[in-house]
Amino acid sequence: MLAARLYGPHDLRLEDIEPPRPPEGWALIKSLAVGICGTDKAFYTGTYPLLKRPLVLGHEVVGKVVEGPEGLIDKLVVSEINFSCMKCSFCRMGLYTHCPHRKTLGIDFDGGMAEYFIAPLTSLHIVEGMDPIMAVEVEPLAAVLNMLEQTPPSPQSKVAVIGSGNLAILILQILRNMNIETVAIVRGDSPKRRYIESLDIETICTDKVEDYVAERTPEGMGFDMVIEASGSTEALNLAIDITRPRGIIHLKSTPGAMFKVNMTKAVVKELRVIGTRCGTFREFEKAIQMLREGIIKPIITTVVEGLAKAPEAFKMSLDRRQVKVVVKP
Repeated sequence: MLAARLYGPHDLRLEDIEPPRPPEGWALIKSLAVGICGTDKAFYTGTYPLLKRPLVLGHEVVGKVVEGPEGLIDKLVVSEINFSCMKCSFCRMGLYTHCPHRKTLGIDFDGGMAEYFIAPLTSLHIVEGMDPIMAVEVEPLAAVLNMLEQTPPSPQSKVAVIGSGNLAILILQILRNMNIETVAIVRGDSPKRRYIESLDIETICTDKVEDYVAERTPEGMGFDMVIEASGSTEALNLAIDITRPRGIIHLKSTPGAMFKVNMTKAVVKELRVIGTRCGTFREFEKAIQMLREGIIKPIITTVVEGLAKAPEAFKMSLDRRQVKVVVKP
């Protein structure tokens, strides 16, 4: 089968390899659509060191089951990305996404940027009837829901979201649906700002945020909650600056590189800094429902046809005008 395998920074090669063979309890799935996310881009550029070399990227993947239980054959599915042992103490506590024995699709286990991929039956969610291009957003949306379910904003909260990419746009739509007072913080030169403004959400530029905080938050002390989803290693400092004392900062960026941050200010302000990652079974099912009902409307900026154009798609994904690039293998 044809696969796009990453050997190092910007070294993505199209290769003919043996298709994976599903062990008992797993399925073989034909890839139909694969989204390129921030973690993929960090691997591709080298800011996030590869955990497997070479690696088939792609964890936002949608496909049709071609080998597995009879009831699943030809079903359109998305997969959770953490393949856990389901036996260890973490799995038994319900923390299977943190299983020390887990393999993670497209991270340290070959993903969906190939003609076929494999996944455990317990990780699959049926999305029959959905557009595969839209269904690539199930995984990132589930990750956002996980964040907001772990530590949700109160109805009276004033929340700021830093970033203008795919995750930020999903977060903003969910907060709007929750009727939470929300402000989007973007770079002044962000070409994606227009997508956020189209959501009818108040948007301010990073160079104006200090004035906004001083004039529009209680005592000029900051937001109740700040969600950092920019992909920048510098943005945590901004989040600390604009969060009120004893406020909450959610971290959703995984750039791979070290954050440079003034934690003294975070200590003085008694902030809670919370990192969250992948969604679980419950969040995946909720994400599927929200997408089916049109509560969340993803912004897909480019669809690339064919694995042969995967290198081109990754280069394209680095263009700041792109929100989400999807490859159709």
